Amino acid sequence: MLKDKDFKYRYSTGRTDLPFDFCELALSNSTKLDIGLGYFSSASINVLSVGFAHFISNGGVMRMYINQHLTEEDYQLLKDREVVDLEQYILNSFFAMKSTLSKRDEHFFKCLSYLIQSNRIEIKIVVPKDGGLAHEKFGVFTDKNRDKVAFIGSMNLTASALLKNIETIECTCSWKSDDNIERIRISEQDFSEIWNGISENILVFPAHKFCQDIVKTYPNVDADELLLQEKTLIKKLKNSATTDIKTSKSTSPIEPHFPFKYPEGARPYQIEAYNEWLKNKKRGIFAMATGTGKTITSLNCALQEYQTDGVYQLLILVPTIALVEQWIEEIALFDFKNIITVFSENPKWRQQIVNLEDKISRGKKVNFVIVSTYQSFTNKDFQQIFSKLPDSIILIADEAHNIGSETVRSVFRKLHIKRRIALSATPNRIYDEEGTTELEGFFNDIPPYVYNFPMSKAIEEERLMKYCYYPKLAYLNDIEMQDYAEITEQLLRLFDSTTKQFKDSQKAKKLLMIRKRILHKAEDKMRVFKEIIAEIGQDKLKYCFVYVPEGKKMFDSDEAILYSNSDGDNQTDFYEENIIKKMLDTTKEIFPNTTCNTYTGKNSKTERKIILQGFENG
Repeated sequence: MLKDKDFKYRYSTGRTDLPFDFCELALSNSTKLDIGLGYFSSASINVLSVGFAHFISNGGVMRMYINQHLTEEDYQLLKDREVVDLEQYILNSFFAMKSTLSKRDEHFFKCLSYLIQSNRIEIKIVVPKDGGLAHEKFGVFTDKNRDKVAFIGSMNLTASALLKNIETIECTCSWKSDDNIERIRISEQDFSEIWNGISENILVFPAHKFCQDIVKTYPNVDADELLLQEKTLIKKLKNSATTDIKTSKSTSPIEPHFPFKYPEGARPYQIEAYNEWLKNKKRGIFAMATGTGKTITSLNCALQEYQTDGVYQLLILVPTIALVEQWIEEIALFDFKNIITVFSENPKWRQQIVNLEDKISRGKKVNFVIVSTYQSFTNKDFQQIFSKLPDSIILIADEAHNIGSETVRSVFRKLHIKRRIALSATPNRIYDEEGTTELEGFFNDIPPYVYNFPMSKAIEEERLMKYCYYPKLAYLNDIEMQDYAEITEQLLRLFDSTTKQFKDSQKAKKLLMIRKRILHKAEDKMRVFKEIIAEIGQDKLKYCFVYVPEGKKMFDSDEAILYSNSDGDNQTDFYEENIIKKMLDTTKEIFPNTTCNTYTGKNSKTERKIILQGFENG
């Protein structure tokens, strides 16, 4: 907030408090800016670059007018060109300097383009009627508490003026006195008279074409990337020996926010999910179809809690390393910081969590997000360290049906975390009523659950595309049928018809999984697959994605199945039947010129990105 910052009365080049510092500090801590630019040139805008992306991240809106004239250098460059009309004159100056724009200049225009595309800025062109220049520069910054800072003076919003020439500005803070409030009111009135064309000494024109061309030049702008660019700019400026600019240390850190890629904010169903979770004492299962935004929905709950509590502390559980990486990307969109990954590829996680514990024990307010695989979560070291963290943490369990594993369930029974969210498209564990019941108990929920977004609703609301299903039948061979029947007989002997439950649930669960895998690995599926590929035809295989069963033939425990592709820590011995290779060979046999690739947990993060990009490119 502006009121929390130490604004000086005067900023001047050659002094400790530079005009540059004022611009950065005010932009980074405000949500509205009314500003009049004098010159419009390659120099007239880059001082606003540092701090502009922070202004965007604050949800900032802006009104800006620019003068029709250029700096003397730019005017000399363009004076021989024929000027068709006023706005074209401004556009000519923009296009002329495009080839010489620095990264700071481009950053400014990208920020400008983002604001234009999100309807958060208005731009007008001001022309003095007597042909003179409006040298006086002024503007008003406002934050979400409606505190204001106005500036006025000889400040020229150019890099050279703010950093080299003798330029001075004076700023006025609304909270310091009643006189200041009146001075700011007059500044706002002056701006309003110019903006609305009330002043007798100016003409005002809309800048529609100018805005269109800015967007056309910088069409694909991502706000999160702008923030990263800005951090790089600040670092370069800080290390620069030629500009002698000091980066303000008082710039507000970026607060968590809903991802900029969704300018409309949380969708109604995501808000509804949060409200229903609150009603259920901050516990519940989000039964949401794949592709409906389970991740964003749950992180929005964490964001809403942060906005109430002023702190965020999350534990996110996922079944695979690939999902760890996906979650990290989504978490970054919300600008949650201090992310700790707990899995085999991060050997430092133990010390990182111990450091958290140490800070919290000393009464420090610590924000953090821990993302762990289920296997690492059950690790004794993790449980010992984690048990000392506060119970105010929010747990998000992705693919929560994995909690049905006895290994995970045994840990969950001792869990001290109060706020819990389970995510699953299929929370009901088939053939495992006990596991389903315990899962529901952990999250204080029963069907139809705290929030339910089935595929039918998602398709109806056009959140998902309409699917067409074409079932193809595959049959068990004699050996497979015999194995299936034998396992079914064993299950029948374990089943208690009176209680409608298995007498030995663990043994029954293992037998059910073995029987399920007989269906998954049915040899006849290769025949059906071959027919499907031939029926589709090579021309339509360009974006064909084939999901394959786990590929394991034998196992030693149910945990082995659950974690075989999860973490890399599992040392259970398996015999692997390479189903993927068989399918690749079958495809090549029918269409030799078809390019095929595999995407599994064995691929590195870099390999997965390259594979997906190649798939996207066809």
